[in-house]
Amino acid sequence: MADERTDGKPRIETLAQLLGTVLAYVVMGAIALVVIDLLFILVGGGNFGRISGWIAAVPSVFVFSDQFRRYIGGSRWAIALTGAALGIGAGIGATVLLPLTWPPLATGGIGGLAAALVYATLWYAGIKTYGEERP
Repeated sequence: MADERTDGKPRIETLAQLLGTVLAYVVMGAIALVVIDLLFILVGGGNFGRISGWIAAVPSVFVFSDQFRRYIGGSRWAIALTGAALGIGAGIGATVLLPLTWPPLATGGIGGLAAALVYATLWYAGIKTYGEERP
């Protein structure tokens, strides 16, 4: 039971597990966002896809906050801030490269996904190098 947390959920130990979990959370956020956008269209009219897709990446924050609490020390702050800056930069870069004709739901969703995946990769590499796990 060394790989189980006190709440019964399995720990994320590998980069593949972290990336898969983040991807799953972003996809769930995107599905919820599409449903919300469709509900607003049914109630008030308008065009589909006008809502910002960046919101789809918000559920991945739960994964990252769980990871952040797992470690101690000042290095986790440096890794988190550096990862956030570079992740957001990668997300913005991804959205800039997409066609202007795409709706904000699609471009923002891709940008949010890129930001979350870059952050996850940088977090994993940094925390495995400099992090101290809580006892």
